[in-house]
Amino acid sequence: MRRLLLALALLATPAAAIDGPVFKGFGTYTATEHDVVIPRGTVLRHVYDVTAATPGKRNPGFETAARFINSHVGNGMAERDVAVAVVVHGPAIAELTRPEVYAARNAGPANASEAMVKAMLEKGVRFIVCGQAANAMGVKKADLLPGVELAISASSAHAILQAQGYTLNPF
Repeated sequence: MRRLLLALALLATPAAAIDGPVFKGFGTYTATEHDVVIPRGTVLRHVYDVTAATPGKRNPGFETAARFINSHVGNGMAERDVAVAVVVHGPAIAELTRPEVYAARNAGPANASEAMVKAMLEKGVRFIVCGQAANAMGVKKADLLPGVELAISASSAHAILQAQGYTLNPF
């Protein structure tokens, strides 16, 4: 009976979030018993498409990209074998602007994604802004955080990344 109660208690306990190993304080993941083995020597190249943003809150799309890196490196892949790009258009572009530009566009809360984006850029994550959306929003290259790239369009960024072997996250 005690074993049954212990088993039920373990099932009812949510999986604990793991911090790091690449990014601390964001991109947490859970340990997962998995059957799909990543063959030795595999290099993952993955791209996320992010449009949504909520002023004053960390961008969940950016954090998902960090989680992808943390979870794979945390499960034994070499950091150099996990390449991630984030193609950004729509309201999320604001979260890739310099602090003074963000403040001028968003009265109130500071950019909650800025530190996360800077840490991700330092680790080689590419943030690529859609030039068409940026132009429509009045955002210039000089308005972007250092290291953020500007493409002709989100479509061209995706086409180039796909030609370089990146797969698009399906959700």
